[in-house]
Amino acid sequence: MNTHEQRLPEDDERAPMTMEERAVWVYLVVFVATSVAYFVVVVPRALSQPIDEVSWVVPMLWAIGISIGGTIVGSILAAVGSAIGLAARGRNPELELGSDERDKQIERLGNRATATVVSTGMLAVLVLAMIDANTFWIGNAAFLSGFVGALVEAFVKIRAYRRGF
Repeated sequence: MNTHEQRLPEDDERAPMTMEERAVWVYLVVFVATSVAYFVVVVPRALSQPIDEVSWVVPMLWAIGISIGGTIVGSILAAVGSAIGLAARGRNPELELGSDERDKQIERLGNRATATVVSTGMLAVLVLAMIDANTFWIGNAAFLSGFVGALVEAFVKIRAYRRGF
C-alpha cells in the first residue's frame, strides 16, 4: 500500500483516533484536574470561615487559566506525539489524524448537550443574582455550571467517538 493512501478500518476495527478526539480527552483530563484542584482549595475555606471572607476569585482564575493553557499545550503534545508515532510506523499522520465529517457532527452533538446544561446553570446563577446572594455563591454556581457542562460535553463526544451516534 502506498504511504499516501488511507487504509479504511474493517467493520469490527475501530477508526483511528482523530486529533479532535485526542483534544477531547486532553480537555477532559485537564479540566477535571483543575476544577477538582479548585474545589479542594475553596471548599475547606468555605467550611471553616464565613462565606464573605472566603478567597475564591484568585483560585478560580488560576483554575480557568491553567485549564485553557493546559488544554492547548496538551493538545499540541498529543498531536506531535501521535504524528511522530505514526510516521515511525511508516503511516501518513496527515491522512490518519485529520478531521472528517464525523468530527463535525460530534462537535455539534457535544455543543448541543453543553448548551442545555450551561443554560440551566445560568438560570440558577440568574436566580442567585435576583435574590442578592453573596458573590461567592453566584461565582461558584457559574463555575460549577461550566464544569458540569464541560463534563457532559466531553462524555457525549467520547461516547459518540467510541460507540457512534
